[in-house]
Amino acid sequence: MLLVSIVKSSITAAAAVTTSSSLHSHNAARSPITDNMMSSGGGGGIICAGLSCLDLQLVGCTQSGSDEAIERYDEAIHCAGGSASMTATTLALLMKTQPQEEVHVITKIGPDFAGNTMLEFYRRAGASTRLVLSDESARTSMAVLPIFQTGKRACFVNLACNDGFTSDEMLHQVDQYFGNDSSSSPPPPRAFLFGYPHLMPKMQGDALKSMLRNVRAKLSSEENKVLIAVDLNGVDGSDPAVAKSALIPALSEIDVLHLNEDEAMVLSSSPAAPSGENGSNSLLNSELLSQISSFHEQGCAVVLLSLGSKGAFVSVTPDEKRLQKLSSSQCNIAMSQWDAGTQVHVPAFKIDHGGVNTNGAGDALFAGFSLAASSWGSKWKLCPLNAGTFASLVAWQRVDSKTRDGDGMRSADALMGMILDQKLPTILDVNLV
Repeated sequence: MLLVSIVKSSITAAAAVTTSSSLHSHNAARSPITDNMMSSGGGGGIICAGLSCLDLQLVGCTQSGSDEAIERYDEAIHCAGGSASMTATTLALLMKTQPQEEVHVITKIGPDFAGNTMLEFYRRAGASTRLVLSDESARTSMAVLPIFQTGKRACFVNLACNDGFTSDEMLHQVDQYFGNDSSSSPPPPRAFLFGYPHLMPKMQGDALKSMLRNVRAKLSSEENKVLIAVDLNGVDGSDPAVAKSALIPALSEIDVLHLNEDEAMVLSSSPAAPSGENGSNSLLNSELLSQISSFHEQGCAVVLLSLGSKGAFVSVTPDEKRLQKLSSSQCNIAMSQWDAGTQVHVPAFKIDHGGVNTNGAGDALFAGFSLAASSWGSKWKLCPLNAGTFASLVAWQRVDSKTRDGDGMRSADALMGMILDQKLPTILDVNLV
């Protein structure tokens, strides 16, 4: 297993990753599908930023229902967790066969076992660690996740250095992307993925808006625009006003917003819809549809709503000018060419052998969608349905206990090929399509 083995290499070897400025390269030939996805210049980095923690997964947990019961588990496994880690490792594994496609991690860690272990996981997946911030005075976040026999999970976390991760620190790491040597600087990035603002108190509300705006200014140009995507987690329903204030001011800077139904309900500005009351879309009630419209009205270009076993819902802003802001003189990313007002449902796919681990499923959906939506090139125009289907396939591989960590995982090219050839897995619930 690539990512979930307990790290046996020495801490000294892992720590060496923090000071390495070399970029990973892969020598496999690029496929025709990738040529169509990328710009004529070939490639573009993706930055995965935000919260991270070292996860200890307790796999195969029993769940008796009693708080004081002695529960059992089958296996204890470490992996790199949190938004920055999950998105970066997912994308790095997907794009290992694609040269010039760098996945970079920006997160904050301490000089401890947990931090060094995460760096080793990033390296094994193929993600660059040169932008990771190591703070000598900080402690790396850790989480314990019981993975129940049903495939569902719980989470207990100490956020540690995530609590003190500031916008200024984030922007300083972004400044390092191009480096000081213009002769060897990487290609312009195509996407900046950030999560989870509700669990990062120094990057919420106006501070989040300012940070995302500055990231766009630092990474974009008239020739190449960068897509800004934000993933939600930890949206506290006990105080909806605080939850809203952490996100709403920044919506105008967000090109792709990913959240689930519960999070959307917490952020809703309208009264709860009576049970069974539905809008025009049979999957979503009228309140959810109204809240999605509200996100668009406040400037968010695309909403990706996770629906669990029902798949996902993609909604594109009706404002065509908002989409055109992502156009550039050289490389139009796929999303800039989408039809305004498009709304599509994407199904989830079935794991035939039954081995399911849902930890990181939402991160994988978000990562896959952002990768597809930020694809450069005009020869192959990726529509919202195909972008959503690609994201669902990425999540399908991630929740499959046999492929989630790289062994037997299909590349991004192969997943796109499945879509083009219409050779898709069995839909999880055919009654919803």
